[in-house]
Amino acid sequence: MRSASSALHAGLQSVLDTALDAVVVMDVDGRILGWNEHATASFGWTLAEAVGQKLSDLIIPPQHRPAHERGLKRYLQTGLGPVLNRRIEISALHRDGRELPVELSITESRQFGGRLFIGFIRDIRERQQEVERRHRLLREFNHRVKNMLSVVLAMAHQTARHSSDTESFQEAFLSRLETLAHGHDLLVASEWKEVELQALAEQVLGADAATGRASFSGERALLSANRVLGLALVLHELYTNAVKYGALAVPAGRVDLDWRVEDGEAIVCWRESGNGGVDKPSRLGFGHQMIDMTARADLQGRVDFEWLSSGLVVTIRFPMTA
Repeated sequence: MRSASSALHAGLQSVLDTALDAVVVMDVDGRILGWNEHATASFGWTLAEAVGQKLSDLIIPPQHRPAHERGLKRYLQTGLGPVLNRRIEISALHRDGRELPVELSITESRQFGGRLFIGFIRDIRERQQEVERRHRLLREFNHRVKNMLSVVLAMAHQTARHSSDTESFQEAFLSRLETLAHGHDLLVASEWKEVELQALAEQVLGADAATGRASFSGERALLSANRVLGLALVLHELYTNAVKYGALAVPAGRVDLDWRVEDGEAIVCWRESGNGGVDKPSRLGFGHQMIDMTARADLQGRVDFEWLSSGLVVTIRFPMTA
């Protein structure tokens, strides 16, 4: 094995020392003459271990070795080399046996005391991961848009069925659509990750809490993205009902919202008081049906209504994860 310190021309050694990527120098026999620190970081072999070894044995995966040997032999015989002076993406072999995606560029040089091949190798794992991440985000975005459109269409259809005229439909539908938009804003702010239940409660009851007509409290609970819009719709329906017919329709009424998590299940309790109590209606309206459908379909949970002398109590239970 030749000495690593004396094998290379000083000018070529300076290229290896200052390059930002892994650089490997190979002679016409396919043996490594030069190897910089970035090559060590990328492939795990030190300079002393790499120099003198055949490149194909060290960093070329077994499935690519025959093609490498044939290509080198052909180039030396004919001067034809489809890989030279191009950038190609291929896999390289780490010392521990892992295959790494790399970008490879090889050039021939006769300027440093002999016929050499210089390979510039860039680890592109982060680039590929970013590409894969973008593809996942696009697929997820496409999926979420389709889901959102399905929700909007179903909501429009159901609202129309239970509206007596165009004006009442417009009021109810736009209100529900605005709730979806607010829920979507929370998801966008969290980059479609988890959203705190506290933020959702603040969105629904914040204004009334500021005047003392509502309160909300509970332990820190992070809602998965597919839970946020469902719970937003449920709370919106409860709030709309409270404003029109319930506790917030009378001066002395108030709403208290609290929540807790037990064994992975969220328990959200909506309590109305100060309006003289309520009797169970003989017929449940569309708002109650919407709450029940949303709890089952979007939250994979259930909702219980209690009409008490103190006021309406609604308990929503659902698993924190889908």
